[in-house]
Amino acid sequence: MRRGSLLTPAWTRAAFGLAAVALSACGSSEDPNGGGSGPAISDSTTQNPSAPQTQSPEEQVKEILDARKVDYGEALRTASLKLRDELPNLAEIKSIEGAPDNAAKKVAYETLVDAMLLEPKFSSVMVKFFKDLFRTGQVGPMQPGTPNKDTAANFAAQVVVEGRSWKELFTATANTCPTYDAATGAFTGASCPQGPGGGTTVGVLTNPGLQAQYFANMAFRRARFVQETFACSKFPSEYTKTPTPMGNSTYTNPRAFDDITGKKNTPAARIDFQDTSAVICGNCHGTLNVQATLFLNYDDKGLFQATPQVELPIANTPKAALSDYVPTGKQAFAWRFDKPVTDLSGFGTAMAADPEVARCAVNRVWNYAMSRGDIVNDVATVPNAVTEPYVKSFEAGGHKVKETIRAVFKSEDFVKF
Repeated sequence: MRRGSLLTPAWTRAAFGLAAVALSACGSSEDPNGGGSGPAISDSTTQNPSAPQTQSPEEQVKEILDARKVDYGEALRTASLKLRDELPNLAEIKSIEGAPDNAAKKVAYETLVDAMLLEPKFSSVMVKFFKDLFRTGQVGPMQPGTPNKDTAANFAAQVVVEGRSWKELFTATANTCPTYDAATGAFTGASCPQGPGGGTTVGVLTNPGLQAQYFANMAFRRARFVQETFACSKFPSEYTKTPTPMGNSTYTNPRAFDDITGKKNTPAARIDFQDTSAVICGNCHGTLNVQATLFLNYDDKGLFQATPQVELPIANTPKAALSDYVPTGKQAFAWRFDKPVTDLSGFGTAMAADPEVARCAVNRVWNYAMSRGDIVNDVATVPNAVTEPYVKSFEAGGHKVKETIRAVFKSEDFVKF
């Protein structure tokens, strides 16, 4: 685990502000330790104003930050393991050790980082990274009628390695199922198979391997995969500014409550998304229902069919219908409440334009470099202040993840210990 990976001044101010609130809530003015018994501990600085003042938490962290030292040798070892999955060789180590000063060591280190990003091994690292992120991967030989589950990760890795725009993951219309040669680090473009129902290619969103991997009732796992992987947050994914008390809780989705199917607007509804007896289903499903509808027709092999293929989790598991999600005449497809779409291509375009999708890509690079866990599953979130400069560069530079990787691995946070 890297040290001090998130200890930037902007972040620490926010973090220790929250810490102070938490501490004051746990204790009392009479018992600073938060306990229910025992004598109170006096504050000597309060009783004796002339006594030396203790450091604030922010000052303590700043002292730790200031004590960090640049160590290009240690940074080289970490970068080499991250970018090519092996330790640096002796010549590379010596190139930094033999540099006369820190300025020369910096040049030597950054030159090596640039070289690593050109090696075939970097391609292999990226393929593995995206297999882990997508939770896919072909195990053993392909069986007849099943999709190749390597191709989504291959395509994402190819986009990164070749310095292409991250937006292509959601907008590319061809060659989104490439093969990969680990010996050479080369990708060979190939089109994904299409089902008998036709359908169009929309980046990785229509990848058969991904669609098969996340096949489940009502296509909700598919929508959840998209949200958590590319927007870095769980459902509910959007909130109204004017929440409405409802049933035993509060409705917080910006979509009108009657825009989702339920017993209140559709007495014969097979699934009641308007249930308010416990949790408010609509808080998540106000968004989920208009996203999952775009994935209804992909079967368990990941191929697009002419009719819905996912099932309802009720007796006899009937096939889902559009009316199970939204009432007739209501908006059926959208990325967000204010981003309605008409098809999956429009959905991908809306994703590509979303600043949160761009931020998610950058934050995943940061966490990978700093050896942090998954943003969603491990709640390893990144404060906006930490990665904001990288996000701005990412958006201004054509959404190239490879350049963000280059910048993070050369950053002060990465080379200081």
